[in-house]
Amino acid sequence: MKWLALILLPLPAMAQQVQNPRPYGWWLGDELVQTIRVPGAVDPASLPRPRAVDYWLDLRDISRRDVPGGTEITLRWQNFYSALEPREQQVPPSRIRLSDGTALDLPGFRFVTSPIRPILAPSTVDQLQPDPPFHLIDPTPARLRLAAAVLALIAGALALAWHQAWFPFRRRPARPFARAARQIARLPDAQARPLLHHALDQSFGRVLIGAELDRFLTAAPHFAPLGAQLRGFFAASDAAYFGAGAQAPQDIPRLARDLAAIERGRR
Repeated sequence: MKWLALILLPLPAMAQQVQNPRPYGWWLGDELVQTIRVPGAVDPASLPRPRAVDYWLDLRDISRRDVPGGTEITLRWQNFYSALEPREQQVPPSRIRLSDGTALDLPGFRFVTSPIRPILAPSTVDQLQPDPPFHLIDPTPARLRLAAAVLALIAGALALAWHQAWFPFRRRPARPFARAARQIARLPDAQARPLLHHALDQSFGRVLIGAELDRFLTAAPHFAPLGAQLRGFFAASDAAYFGAGAQAPQDIPRLARDLAAIERGRR
């Protein structure tokens, strides 16, 4: 009786009327359509879901329709295998169930996929694109303009340094006020006053005292606009050195800067 029980067990049924894609002539990206007719009604929940079956194979779509005597199932597979040479690939089978619980295997199939272009195809010169036209540019004019600009910049910097009595021209004897203005910019009056007197002496050519200030302004009339400030400076010096009269407050650094400005504009 055991053999009778084994016979009565549900066995996988064989699919009928399988229409597989042609076994050759497929390339990367092609869609392969497989149609299978099975006897009886199919349980929809048992149908495989569209998915990536392998790294090179996708089940893109599966559909079914009732036909006389059973159900027609259409599976759409897509090939993503990038072949370097013709190669046979295997699409795996799928198991489904009929509505009565019978298991059924949808068969797989084999096909040959080929490379789109032979990898070892020889390359020839005529496959290369021609070189684009180009023109040589002479850099000499640009270099000459650059050299001229650099020379003009150097000359301008030297002229400005000479005009402002900057290094290396800061020790010119013709600019005593410019040198004195730099030295006394941050000194107190007690130290700044002798420096400015020394600059006046150098500009006058000998020691300049208050009594000879008019002669100095006559010899150097471009300093005449500062005559009042210079008289006040000498009066304050007399008061500081000899106690002659009250010493009025005075901005010695500013007077030195004004004298230096006239000196720069004059020479």
